[in-house]
Amino acid sequence: PGPSKRHCGSHVAHRVGCRVHAFRTLSLYRTKSRSRLRTKRAGDAYPRTHLLFTVQKTRVCYLVFSMAASSMRAFASTHAVGSRVASGGLTGRARTHGASPKLVVVHKPTRRGRGNFSTVRASVKADDVPEPVAMEAAAVTSAPPAAATAVAPSTPNDVSVATANIAPLGSNLSALQAQLAALSATNAALVSDLEAMAKKPEVAKTKEQEKEANRLAVIADPLAHAGLAKPIGHVDVIEPRVLAPGELLIQNTADDIKWPSPDEQPPFWERAPYPSPLKNNADDELTNAKKTDQPLHVVHVTAEMAPIAKVGGLGDVVTGLARAHLLNGHNVEVILPYYSSIEGKVDQLQHVMDFDVTKGKETEWDGVREIKLDNFSTSMYTGVIGGCNVILLKPAAKERSNIFVGGKIYGGSYNELESYLYFCRAALECLKVTNRDPNVIHVHEWQCSAVAMLYWDLYHAEGMLRNAKIMLTIHNMDNTGECRQEEFIATGVSGVEFNTLEKAMDERTIGHNPERLCLLKGAIVYSNYVTTVSPTYAKDALSGGGGFLNKTLGKVRTKFRGVLNGVDEQIWDARLDPYLPASFKPGQMQGKALCKRYLQQGLGMDVNPDKPLVVCVSRLVPQKGVDLIKHAIAHTKDQGGQFVLLGSGHSDPPFSQLASSVYKRDEDVKLLIFYSDQLSHLLYAAADFVLVPSMFEPCGLTQMIAMEYGALPIVRKTGGLADTVFDLDDDKKPYEERNGFMFEGADNGALTQCMNRAMDTFKHRRQDFSQVQERVMKTDNTWEKAGQEYVRLYRAMQGDGVRGY
Repeated sequence: PGPSKRHCGSHVAHRVGCRVHAFRTLSLYRTKSRSRLRTKRAGDAYPRTHLLFTVQKTRVCYLVFSMAASSMRAFASTHAVGSRVASGGLTGRARTHGASPKLVVVHKPTRRGRGNFSTVRASVKADDVPEPVAMEAAAVTSAPPAAATAVAPSTPNDVSVATANIAPLGSNLSALQAQLAALSATNAALVSDLEAMAKKPEVAKTKEQEKEANRLAVIADPLAHAGLAKPIGHVDVIEPRVLAPGELLIQNTADDIKWPSPDEQPPFWERAPYPSPLKNNADDELTNAKKTDQPLHVVHVTAEMAPIAKVGGLGDVVTGLARAHLLNGHNVEVILPYYSSIEGKVDQLQHVMDFDVTKGKETEWDGVREIKLDNFSTSMYTGVIGGCNVILLKPAAKERSNIFVGGKIYGGSYNELESYLYFCRAALECLKVTNRDPNVIHVHEWQCSAVAMLYWDLYHAEGMLRNAKIMLTIHNMDNTGECRQEEFIATGVSGVEFNTLEKAMDERTIGHNPERLCLLKGAIVYSNYVTTVSPTYAKDALSGGGGFLNKTLGKVRTKFRGVLNGVDEQIWDARLDPYLPASFKPGQMQGKALCKRYLQQGLGMDVNPDKPLVVCVSRLVPQKGVDLIKHAIAHTKDQGGQFVLLGSGHSDPPFSQLASSVYKRDEDVKLLIFYSDQLSHLLYAAADFVLVPSMFEPCGLTQMIAMEYGALPIVRKTGGLADTVFDLDDDKKPYEERNGFMFEGADNGALTQCMNRAMDTFKHRRQDFSQVQERVMKTDNTWEKAGQEYVRLYRAMQGDGVRGY
C-alpha cells in the first residue's frame, strides 16, 4: 500500500484480515512462536492499534493494545517523543495515575543495523481497560502536529512529570472496546477452526467394534438399547435376575414394546439384546446333570465353533456336542485356529507358550524338485468359547505369516489348503508338547482330516501319542478336500506315502498327471469310527449319494453310521432368547403374536396377524433348492400370505434383482440378501412356517430350530429332513408325532401342493394349527440324546486295534 495508508487503522484491520484468511485457507503454522504486526511510528496523527499475533501449538492468542489519537498527540506534544532517536537513547517506564494506562518507553536497536529507535506503548492488560465514565465525554485538546518532531525527554523524572498531565482515555474508548470484542470473536473462531483441523478424522468402526460398543451401551443403559419402553414400575435400568423354573425371560405386553420402523438406523434387529438371566440356572443344570463315573478325555479338532467362529452347521454341532458332554462330566477340549476375525471375542484368553511345528515346502527349479523343512513357530492360547475350553493355534508373530488372517472365517488372503494342513500338524504337536494324550481325538470335515493320517503314521507309530482313538464326523460329502501330492508337504510329511488307492488317492484322478489326494478319503480310511449327521444321510451315502466315496464307505460300513444332530437350547429357546421383544412357551404363546407384529412393522410389511408368514433362512446355493425358493416366494403372495427370505451365497444375484425391482416396495415380500444371526432369531419366532426345500441335506438344523419357536417346517424329503419332519396328513404316523409338511418331488408342482395344504391348515383349521405349534415346541431335539450315542461309540472304539484300517 501507499504511504498514505500504511499506518492507518483501516489498513491494520486489512492486514489482520489477510492473516486470518491465510490461516483459514492454508492452515498456516508459523515456524516461529510469535509474529508481531504493529505500527511503528509513535507520533502519527492517526489512531494506534498494536496487535500481538501468537501461534503456538495450534492456538492463536491476540493482545490488543489501543490508545486514542488525542492521548497520543497530547503525550507527544508534551514530551516531544520522536519516532527515532540516535543511539544511546533512554529506556524507561512511567506510571500514570488513576484510570490512565501504564506507559512503556522501550529503547532497542533496529533491525538490519540502521540505528536505534524508541517506541511508546500502552502497557494495558485486558482487564485494566476502564469503563467509560461521564467525565471522559469531554473533548481533549490535541497538540499541534509539529510537536511530533520534538526530542524525547532525557531523564526518567521528566517522563514522570509529563505523564501526570495525560488525560484519561477519550470518548472513542467504546469504539475500541467494540473492536476488541470483534477481534476476540474472530480469535475464538480461529481457535475452533484450528482445533477442527488438528482433530484426527473419525475412522469407520468395524462390525465387531460396533457390537462391542453396543455391549458397553447395554451396561450403561440396557433399557433403551433393548428397544423397550419402561416396564411396570417405570424403572430406568433392567437388572438381570434369577428366573424361576419355566419363567419367561421377557414378559412384555404390547404397551411395553418400543415398536420399530423400517427406516430405523441402525436397523431394529441390531438393537442390543435383553440382559441375560443370572447364571444360577446354568449352575443348577450343571449340578443336576447326570455325571458319569468314567469320564473320557475328548479333544475336538475343528475349523469352526459357534457362536464366534461359525459359517454353517459345523460350528453349531461342535459347540452343542462339546457342551452336552461337559454336562455329563467328561473332560472336553476344542482345538481351533486362532482366526484374526475372532480377536477379542474369546473369554479368559491366555497365551500359554510358543512351540515349533515342522512345516515343509516343495519347490522345483530346472526340473529338480527340492523339499525344504522348517521349524515354524506357533503360538498356543487357551480360552473359553460358548462355555467350552478351547485351545487356539496360530503362527507366532515373528513368522509374519498371513495364515488365518482375514475379516471372516474362510475369508482371508491365505491359502486355505496349506493353512489347514499346517493346522492339523500343529494340533498334534500341541498335544505332544503339553503332554496331552486323550481317549478320543474327534476330527471334523476335510479341513482336519489330515490329523487322522498323521496320527497313526507319525505320532502313534513313533510313540509320541499312544492312547487316543480317532473319530471322523462328515458334515457334508460335497466337500472332500482335494490335494496335490506336493501340497501335502505343508504338514512336514511327504504326500507320496499316502498317494495310494488303499489310503488317500482320489480315484477320479487315476491316470491324470498329477494324481491327487483326497483328504476326506484318507480320514475315512485311517479313523477308528466314521459318523455322519443323520441316519438317512448315511444310507444315501452308501447307496450312491456319497459320490465316489461310496465305494470307500462301503468297505468300512461296519464302522460307519449316522447320528442325528441336536439343537443347542442355550442358544435357541423361545423362553430365554434375548433377541426377541417378548418371550413365549407352550401355554403362554402371546409373545409369538407380538414377535410377528414386531417383524412386520419393522420391515414395513402389512401388519396383519391373519396373513400366514413363511420364512426361509438359508444359504443361497444350488444345494438349498434356490429354484424352489423362488417359486415359493411368488406362490405365497398369490395365496395371500407373506414371505421373508434371509440369506446369501453365490446363487443370490437373481434374488437381489427381485429385491430391487419386483418386490422393492412390496408389503408382503421382503428379500434380505445378507445374513444376521440376531435377525434369524426374530424370524424364527415370528414365522408361521419355515421353508427348507433342499435338494440334499445331511441333517439340517433349520427345521429343528423352527420347531423350538413354534414354526411348522415345510421341507423336501431328503437326508436329515426325513428323519425329523413328519407330515401332518401322514396317516401312517401317530398324530402326536406329526409336526410339519413334506413333499418328495423336486418340481414346482410338488412344492405348490405342499404349500397349499399348509396354507389351508392356517386359514381354515386355525385352532388345530395353534395346537400343533405348541406341540412341536415340546419335541426333544436337544443334544442330550445325540451326546449319549457318541459316548457309546467313543467307548466302543477303546477296544479297537491300533489303527483304523
